[in-house]
Amino acid sequence: MALSGPQIRRLDDRLAERCRGLTPHQYLAFLKSPTGAADLEGLISAVVVNKTDLFRDEVQLNDFREHVLAPLVARAGGRPLRLWSAGCSTGEEVATLLMLLAESGASPGSTVLGTDISEAALRRACSLSFTPEQLRRVPAGTRERYFMPKGSRMALVSALRERASFQVHNLMDTPYPRPAEEGGFDIVFCRNVLIYFTVESFHRTVAALADSLVPGGTLVLSSSEPLLQVPPALTVMRTTSAFFHVRVGGLRSQERSAPSGREDTSPTPEPRSPEAPAQAWASAAAFTEADLLFACVLDGASSGASDAVAERDLRRCLSLDPDHAAARYLLGLLLEQCRRPLDAVVEYRRALVSLEEGRSRPVPFFLNPSRLKVACAHAAGRLESLSGAR
Repeated sequence: MALSGPQIRRLDDRLAERCRGLTPHQYLAFLKSPTGAADLEGLISAVVVNKTDLFRDEVQLNDFREHVLAPLVARAGGRPLRLWSAGCSTGEEVATLLMLLAESGASPGSTVLGTDISEAALRRACSLSFTPEQLRRVPAGTRERYFMPKGSRMALVSALRERASFQVHNLMDTPYPRPAEEGGFDIVFCRNVLIYFTVESFHRTVAALADSLVPGGTLVLSSSEPLLQVPPALTVMRTTSAFFHVRVGGLRSQERSAPSGREDTSPTPEPRSPEAPAQAWASAAAFTEADLLFACVLDGASSGASDAVAERDLRRCLSLDPDHAAARYLLGLLLEQCRRPLDAVVEYRRALVSLEEGRSRPVPFFLNPSRLKVACAHAAGRLESLSGAR
């Protein structure tokens, strides 16, 4: 994992609480011993992040339902679907997927596997019951259909709950889970997990997740985890508001998002009167060209464009619009994966300033400005802490 400064301090605090006078090496030896297994579980529970919600990122889920799940159900022809929520925390995503399956008309035999590194989180997940606050994003009709009171909480109805299973799994460990039947999963969700990984772990995990899919299966990452280097096993499907990654081999060509033929969704500059200053027209033209270059970089990720080409286009984009925060964020990601962390920090910080000072224009991207601001701050802090640790 690549930890930010606050995360390192939090880890240090948790270790200090649990070491009980042992040196770090002694405590590590204890954790590896048979008697230390219970303490290891407690340590994991103390340091992992278990923040999630039902129907998290509704924009992405709406595109998932329309462009991934509905076509898959139609193609399956009644075949049960197999879904995996990797890093499921306390079960909110598993419950969300079970409801989406039911709403889409998927076979009642369809199942969702939830895995997590934390046994404590999984014990809570198994009940698939939640507080009213956790259900705040669930549409009213859906909430009434699929939840029933259980004490002070609301429990998913048993007809859906019995389609879920849970097991402990660390994404650093192989082999990865497989469905009981032959083959792989139709869909794998792994959202807001890889943002904590080092670059090497990120790409190794994506490759392993891709291998867990059936041909034509879909990997769903969070919108803050774009793949600038798509492994050969995957192709990118772009929708109006999201990215999805499809395993090569089973997706019909007409269902792919063809970059060369997609509709240009770049913002159209507002019409200006003939009296508008030439400088304003020049700015509008520069912004339009910058957005076109940015869209080309996004498309290039799916067509195998080189890092050098992506960097060239991003820098040209930023020369036209220095406050294009989304482009600076992608440039930071690119520099980071090219092992240029100091340069990456500079770009993350510049993007953050543009966002904080309100100079960044809204552009078609899969992080809204507030979430992009958080992503930039986290990435810069993480790299700065690693640089300081060295």
